[in-house]
Formats: sequence, C-alpha cells, structure tokens
Amino acid sequence: MSAPTTKYATTADGLSIAYQDLGGPGPAVIWLTGTASHVELLWEIPGWAHLIRRLSSVSRFVWFDKRGAGLSDRTLGSGLLEDRIDDIRAVMDAVGLESAIVIGSSEGGAIAALFAATHPERVEKLIMVASWAHAPALGEFASVFEESWGEGVLMELVWAQGMRDQELLGRIERAMATPTGVAGLVRAIGSIDVRPVLPLVAAHAWVIHCTEDPVVPIEHAHEVAALLPHGDLVEIGGAFHMSARPADVDLLADAIERVLVGPERTSLLSTDRALATVLFTDIVGSTDQAATLGDARWAQVLDDHDRICRRAVEEVRGRIVKMTGDGLLATFDGPATAITAAHQMIDRLGVLGVHVRAGIHTGEVERRGDDIGGIGVNLAARVMAAAGDDEVWVSSTVPGLTVGAPIEFTSLGTHDLKGIPSRWELFEARISAG
Repeated sequence: MSAPTTKYATTADGLSIAYQDLGGPGPAVIWLTGTASHVELLWEIPGWAHLIRRLSSVSRFVWFDKRGAGLSDRTLGSGLLEDRIDDIRAVMDAVGLESAIVIGSSEGGAIAALFAATHPERVEKLIMVASWAHAPALGEFASVFEESWGEGVLMELVWAQGMRDQELLGRIERAMATPTGVAGLVRAIGSIDVRPVLPLVAAHAWVIHCTEDPVVPIEHAHEVAALLPHGDLVEIGGAFHMSARPADVDLLADAIERVLVGPERTSLLSTDRALATVLFTDIVGSTDQAATLGDARWAQVLDDHDRICRRAVEEVRGRIVKMTGDGLLATFDGPATAITAAHQMIDRLGVLGVHVRAGIHTGEVERRGDDIGGIGVNLAARVMAAAGDDEVWVSSTVPGLTVGAPIEFTSLGTHDLKGIPSRWELFEARISAG
C-alpha cells in the first residue's frame, strides 16, 4: 500500500489540518497521534506503516497531524484544548463522518477523551493507546528535546524503538516542528489534566498499554481505566511506546482489531448528557441600580448589557443558552474561552458603569432541547454567587483544562456551595498581563 494523498480540513478558527483517508472496509476510525506526527514521513517508519496497513484492512482509517505539527498549520492558534479537539471535528466533517471510533495515542489519548466527553454523539468507541490523564513529569522532557531536536532523539524514544536509521529519524523530526515549537508542545503536555473529564465519557473505552512502556508507565493506564465509567484495560507485553518492529506492532494491532471488529456495545450513559463548560453571570446590585435609574434608563442598560454579552460569547464560539434578565447562562467547549468571554464582558460593561460577576464550572450537563440542566449548571450558579464585583470565579475542574491559555488562577480555599454535595475548592481566574 502506498501512502494516500494528503488533504486539508479547515477548523473553526481557520487553521488547515492535514489528513489522510484510507477508505477501507468496516467501521470508520479517526486516529490522533501524539506530539511526534507527520502524515507523510511517518510512512517511512516500518512499524507505523505496518500498523496502518493492518488497521485499514478492517476499517476506514483516517489520521491527521494536529495543529502545530507535521503538515498542518504550525501555529497552535490560541493553543487551547477546546480548539485542539476542534481539529477532530474538522477532519470528521471534511471526510463526511457523523461518528467514528476515536483512537488517541500518547498525548492524543487525553485529547480524544476530551472530545468523547464533549461530543458523545460523534464517538462510537474510544481507544486510548499508551496514554495518560495527567503526567506533569512529561513536561520536564521539553528542554532535552529542544536541545537535541533534529537528531532523532524523540523519534527513537517515542516512535521507533528497534530502528537504527538515525539520519531518517532526525530528518523526520526536522520536518515535524522547530525546536522551540516542539518544546512548547511538550511543556503543554505536562499541564494537561483530564482526570475530571474521564468519568463523563459516555462511550465504551479501551485502554491499551505496554506493560513496560519506557515513556508512560503502566500505572497511568490503570488510573485512566479506573476513571472511565466503561473502561477496559488491555495490557500487552513489551517494552515500547510505539515501535518500528513489526512483531511489536502486531501485538498492538491485534488488541485494536479485537475492538474494531468486536460486537457492538451500547453505552449505559445517554448522549443527552455531555461535558460542557458552563458560565453564569449577573449584574451586581441590579435591583438598586434599577430603582436609581428608573424603568426607561434601566431598560436601555439591559439592552446594552445583552448586546455586549452576546458579542463576547459569540467571539469565542460559545453558545448562549438564555438571558436571565440581569445576566446570562452560556456554554463553551472549554473553560479558557469561557474565562476570556467573562473578562471581555467585565471590561466592556465597566466602561458603561455596569459591574458583573461570573461563575464557571466544567462538568456534565443534561441537554433539554435548547436548554441545559443538572448539577453542573447548579454548581456554576453557586460559584457565581460566591464571586465579588468584576470577578471571575471557577471550580476546581477548570485549571487543568486551560493548557496554553494566558490565565492565572488564585486559590480561594474550599467553600460550601448551597445544594451542592461536599466542599469545593474555588479559584479566581485572571487573564495574564501581556
């Protein structure tokens, strides 16, 4: 099999994502690689080429370079996790897939899980290969890779155990990214934390991991499988992350094929429940302001408020669920964009002398037509109620999902929130200067 033609999908923020579509029999598969990715040159790694050939013989196999690497746009755009999961949506839309089996390897596993929780209707099954939920120690590799980038060090460690062609590995690295670019990607990896997200994955999931993986210890797979509500752990023998040796790859391919061609398993969770970031805002002291200004002037203030808030939400591709009279309820694919929108509202309304407060929580919500409900919505409302004038407060699920965003969090300690079980640690979120 020769490498197929590389094509491009366009993301919501206008980036080009390089992908290849190997139209084979069986179910559709979308594969997210880790940091080391190049949809054309990785065909020169014998192990990866062998894996593609095997999987595309039993599935329609689609894979792509995530933003920032390979043949996709080298910029991360905003760099936010919610934008990176949009790469998956863009490719699925480009190849005409409403849903697919989503596979993520290495770093791609965490992003695949985030996509599965956010868009449950588009994920038939989830497979996480050699992946993790939170591994801050991996970020420590950044300076090492930056210093040796282009010599094949990362490729040999991550992709090509058993391969001795250092010149080829170095050439692939140089084509994938620049030294500073890969260092930024690796540092971001160490900040990813999808542990709060995994219990919200509706699809059945398989966690496939080598027992002696030299990059990601097997303990990470145990943690991931335990957090997934329908997660099966599949341990395979071997001491590799990804490998150039066909014998190693066959062990991995065997495990994946059993999932691809296995019997369908219906999720016990409804796709009416999904991961979302919920933003609540309200005008501070609205009753007193209304009494002071009078009905006519107050009505104009509310019109200006609604216009400004709608624009702030739409600018970051959020969705307004409803206006609440003196505030709003909105949802976003991730917390970084919600925080950005909240601060835009505060800044723009402040010019008019209107002060607002905001509360944000990332968690499970129930879809009720155009409305949403559930404890995730209630929690965001309670967080907002605790915030002060022109402040954005967030729950403890938020900081680990804002990788790449210029946001600073200050712990506000643990709080009792009315009607919400247990105490919650809350944070104030501010946009970093510069």
